[in-house]
Amino acid sequence: MKVAFYTLGCKVNQYETDLMIKKFKDKNYEIVEFDEKADIYVINSCSVTNMSTRKTRQMLSKAKKNGGVTVLAGCYAQELKDKENFLLLKNVDIVIGNEEKNNIIEIVEESLNKHCVSDIAHDIMYKISDISKVKKYVQKDMLNTGINIRESVKIEDGCNNFCSYCIIPYVRGRVRSRNIEDIVCEVEKLVKSGVGEVVLVGIEIASYGIDLDNKISLIDVIERVNKIDGLKRIRLGSIEPRILTDDVIKRLSKVEKLCPHFHISVQSLDNNVLKRMNRKYTREDIFKIVENIRKNIPNSAFTCDIIVGFPGETKEEFNNTLEGVKKIKFYEIHVFKYSKRKWTRAAKMENQVDGNISTNRSEILISLANKLKKEYMKSYLGKKEYVLVESYNNGFLYGFTKNYIKVKIRGDKKLWGCLLEIELNSIEEDMILGNICQ
Repeated sequence: MKVAFYTLGCKVNQYETDLMIKKFKDKNYEIVEFDEKADIYVINSCSVTNMSTRKTRQMLSKAKKNGGVTVLAGCYAQELKDKENFLLLKNVDIVIGNEEKNNIIEIVEESLNKHCVSDIAHDIMYKISDISKVKKYVQKDMLNTGINIRESVKIEDGCNNFCSYCIIPYVRGRVRSRNIEDIVCEVEKLVKSGVGEVVLVGIEIASYGIDLDNKISLIDVIERVNKIDGLKRIRLGSIEPRILTDDVIKRLSKVEKLCPHFHISVQSLDNNVLKRMNRKYTREDIFKIVENIRKNIPNSAFTCDIIVGFPGETKEEFNNTLEGVKKIKFYEIHVFKYSKRKWTRAAKMENQVDGNISTNRSEILISLANKLKKEYMKSYLGKKEYVLVESYNNGFLYGFTKNYIKVKIRGDKKLWGCLLEIELNSIEEDMILGNICQ
């Protein structure tokens, strides 16, 4: 039978899709592209914003039109919870929550054995556990091989922060840390299969270890992974700033394989907005952290997430964020317009910002971000940097420097996966053109 997947949302979702693909492959299912004719379509959904849930529904509709069994998995399923909600969607045959992804083969095959395809839509297979009661990290399988030279490895699930705008604790549950030996084992397997760089990802990786008895934290995981023979690079997923203490930064500066690229979950650079968001830091804390990292880990690149149009955000508060962005000089910014999510305190706050104002602020911030990115790339012209080649297309190689500058190089396909010293010459849109050093 043929199975097709579509993934929305974060790197954790992509990792979990890769695991589900492996499970189907191990049972001799054929994996095909989502646009192709398949017997089963799996949509691994996201629920962070209204846009992501709308996109999920669109993909469900598309899958159902293609025929076959439609499986809704993940955060949107967890958000809707009740079976009655899925009956209203009309495009779903099987529904599984985030924990049930571990058992997707058994659930799908149970449904197929009970019904012929034409009957499934009239009796939805529904498997969603109460995520708030899940206390331990559960993963029944691990990735043995990588598809890409850079692969994500999940080290943690869940979040305890309950930021006022965020639905994630309700659809992902509380912090659950993966056993460090399992993490190391999986990275070792991936490296043996040819993976050169791993990205350590989770819902809130800064909280890694708070639920464990042996008092280890994210920095301990990084230091262990750094010792794995054959691994070229370690990159971190999105990180909550509070973990970046003076001691952690000093330890990070000694991790040889760590990429000096920090994607910080900033969200705002105005103290009043941060307080309403229930973020436990100030703009001054962010400035200090960035300064300390630049002092101890030279040439670091900083990227971030920022929400505009948060309830009550005034023009002055937005301008404080703009000034903060200019001061830090982020390399890249992921800009999100505030999106009401159920169960969150922010959805009930007064002074909701008009959508047109949010759109205008988003455009202003994106324009500034594009300018800062060009300035950062210009500062590297004429320099030599090592690039890990991740892809090849029509005579050109593509890869990234350690600090996440995308580079395009004319070269042979056989150089895929190589770490090459490149002279950075000129800018082409969002990347730098370079030549292989002789």
